[in-house]
Amino acid sequence: MKKIIFILLTFCSIFTLQAKDWKIIGKALQNDTTLLEQDATDTSIYKYVGTITTGEFKLSDGTDIYIPVCGMNDPMGQKIDMAVQTDITETGFSVKYINPTKTYIITLTDNSSNPTLEVEMAETYNHLYLIGGPVNTNAGGWQLSDAQELEKDTANQFVFYYRGFLIYNSSSDEGGSFKILTSNGSWNPAFHPAGSTNVVLSQASEMRLDGTDTKWEIPSDGSGNGYYVIKLNTVMETIQVLQFTPSNTVYPNNVYITGDAMPCGWVNDNPETMTTTDIVNGKYKWTGNVVPGQFKFLKAKNTWVSCYVSIVENPNIVFGTEYPVVYEFESWNNGGNDYKFIFDDAAQCTIYLDLSAMKMTVNEGSTNGINEYENQTAYSIVGYNGIIKASSADLSLKKITVYSVEGQVKYCNNFVSNIKFNIQKGIYIVVITDRQNRICKRSKLAI
Repeated sequence: MKKIIFILLTFCSIFTLQAKDWKIIGKALQNDTTLLEQDATDTSIYKYVGTITTGEFKLSDGTDIYIPVCGMNDPMGQKIDMAVQTDITETGFSVKYINPTKTYIITLTDNSSNPTLEVEMAETYNHLYLIGGPVNTNAGGWQLSDAQELEKDTANQFVFYYRGFLIYNSSSDEGGSFKILTSNGSWNPAFHPAGSTNVVLSQASEMRLDGTDTKWEIPSDGSGNGYYVIKLNTVMETIQVLQFTPSNTVYPNNVYITGDAMPCGWVNDNPETMTTTDIVNGKYKWTGNVVPGQFKFLKAKNTWVSCYVSIVENPNIVFGTEYPVVYEFESWNNGGNDYKFIFDDAAQCTIYLDLSAMKMTVNEGSTNGINEYENQTAYSIVGYNGIIKASSADLSLKKITVYSVEGQVKYCNNFVSNIKFNIQKGIYIVVITDRQNRICKRSKLAI
């Protein structure tokens, strides 16, 4: 069974309660040195998050061993007082009806002469959504249809990311505030800032489920407008801003291409997806094979109402030429146009869309799309003594794959900023790729 060990946090401030060496001992975790993590803001709280098995366990603070009092020994869903063990034969804690595939939270509260212990099963969510003024399209109140889905971490089921723009919305109710929903069809349950007041997003650290309807906020003066990468951990109930780039212009996270010139044909449910090359400045590209025919750009899937089209009527593509584009919303109702771009011949090409300049360019041939970012200095791969470490400076989700010299996959995982793992000593090819499967870094290591 995989063992999850959390490192005990220590605090140097004289105002902070000195951390104890609380650990779990016994068969339930199959490890007698499993340390509990002290909460960063409430130093009376210690937690373990991970799998457990049926079996007895006790707690130790580094000096004494603790057992349940009064004969109650199952802390599942209830707080049980703890007392110092006086006889080695005394019974410890035991959780009944354990599901070995689930994650559990063991919480120890050390704020009195008799510490307490509680065990809960960790709640898992398939989807989370950001809702609020910065993403609201309605001039009045918030509407569930505007909720923006977060991206779930593929390696950690409790971690989600919001990647997108947050701009103070002066025409919306609570134009700088937002919260996190667990469904885009209901207002509850929802995650809010810990505490009883709204919290400025730049100071966000903890969150809670349900309770008072408080929100996170960006300032009304526009100083918080920009592109964000926000990380949420639902089991630890933490929220963290990983990246903020100031901007007052919102660009879509994805732009799509559709048309009979494209491999997808005229569809809006499964169009060609453009790669985001610079989201803050609205730059996108697509590389592939086209045939004679027309195409245009979609701002969103499953709708024809939001399009980027040509300003002039159906121009024929000349490689290397810049073409102006215009955004049209329901062109058939507002008197706008639905002009397409036209390929006269079949070709392999790369299409570039720049929404900051509202220009489109097509270059003939491939632009090394898979390898063009390879060996960027923003990425690092090092190996030594059976250990591989990698890092990414741009804080977007990356995948690291380790190959043997014969081409067999020896390790594969996702990471955001840093990753470190052990591997058998040998010679390997290590590759970091982004979400579009572009190679960002490739190294040959002898470790």
